[in-house]
Amino acid sequence: MKYLKFLALGLVIGACDSPLDTTPTTEVDAETALRTGAAIKQAVLGAYRGLASGDLYSREQVVMPDLYADNLDFSGTFQTDREYSQRNVTTANGTNEDIWQAAYDNINRTNYILDALESVANMDAADKDLARGEALFLRALNYFILARWYGDVPIMTQPTKALNEESIKGRDPLAAVWTFVETDLEEAATLLPGGPVEGRASVHTANALLARVYLENGKYALARDKATSVIESGDYELVDNYRDLFTIKHTSESIFELHYEGGENTNALAFWFFDQSVGGRRGFMPNTSLFNAYEAGDERLAASITSQGTRPRIGFKYHRIAEQDDNVHVLRLAEMYLIRAEANMRLNAAPATVRADIDIVRARAGLGPLATTVDTQDELIDAILQERRVEFAMEGHRFFDLRRLGRATTVLGIPAERLLMPIPLAETDVNKNLTQNPGY
Repeated sequence: MKYLKFLALGLVIGACDSPLDTTPTTEVDAETALRTGAAIKQAVLGAYRGLASGDLYSREQVVMPDLYADNLDFSGTFQTDREYSQRNVTTANGTNEDIWQAAYDNINRTNYILDALESVANMDAADKDLARGEALFLRALNYFILARWYGDVPIMTQPTKALNEESIKGRDPLAAVWTFVETDLEEAATLLPGGPVEGRASVHTANALLARVYLENGKYALARDKATSVIESGDYELVDNYRDLFTIKHTSESIFELHYEGGENTNALAFWFFDQSVGGRRGFMPNTSLFNAYEAGDERLAASITSQGTRPRIGFKYHRIAEQDDNVHVLRLAEMYLIRAEANMRLNAAPATVRADIDIVRARAGLGPLATTVDTQDELIDAILQERRVEFAMEGHRFFDLRRLGRATTVLGIPAERLLMPIPLAETDVNKNLTQNPGY
């Protein structure tokens, strides 16, 4: 990570005014200011704000996994984006560097919070537990992002306060990173509140992310059980109309949704997808492969892709181009059904059990159940990939789904070395202990 940047910016914690307005309104020096309960609470909100940046969920984490895969075509001018579309990301790619740095900046924020909680004054035990739970969840989510893109990464457990041996450490093995993420989330789940909390983490948020992490790591029984715990909690239900997920904020399906209010707290995804004729840039567009992937009668097509003028395919999920305040789903209930289906498939459950969860998601889209002849593992993998592709198009899942299910090299026509991104050149230049991924 670019530790010189850490020293310049890592000591600053953003403060915010409300649980849903996560725009920093002031900056406070972490060394001197994180001494009270009020300051800790503001710092936690600032850590949420870090996730909402364009380097993470208001652009890169939503767009790049679909652009690197087979859902989006490059239609812009930025060479950095073109490299993702060509599946040939270089070590000097600025977007790749931004993802790495943004995630580690957020991790440093959470480490400051966790460190300060050890000695903070004027904060009762319940508030301390909540702040710790949220910081652990946020740290885990940022490490989850890093692990999926880069594989082995340095695990930092203390705030970077000075240039020292720990601040220029090498990469930890991926297995250790996943264990660290799981440990943070398991503890967070014991500290976070129950029930949906708009724009913030709850026990179900931690368990939903754990289901995704366990699935990624082949811990299928644990993935199934965590997904089931969220499904059966009674706190969430699929919305009847798929389009409502994007026109209504914080629906009954939302497990963790980043909130944007416009002004200084903006999300420019509509700008990147919409045509120039309506004030957009149209840097990316749904390709014909994605468009043709929708079955006849699938209500998700019209809710996801539209036309503007002579442009036949415009990404439509993010549509508030004037306000720039589209929310972004990080975790929602439909994914829990499909995680459980995939985990059960890997556990050799009866094909009918696997199909049942897929069919729940299909029924909401206006589609009938899968044929009972879909019963081999290869057929079930194809069905899961198909359902996830059209359910989560332009939500940042496609590349990781193809890789996890063993189809990325074939579908995308890439060598195994391109299943991970390069460690950014700016980071290896600063820290000689960082080794590069193979093939770069």
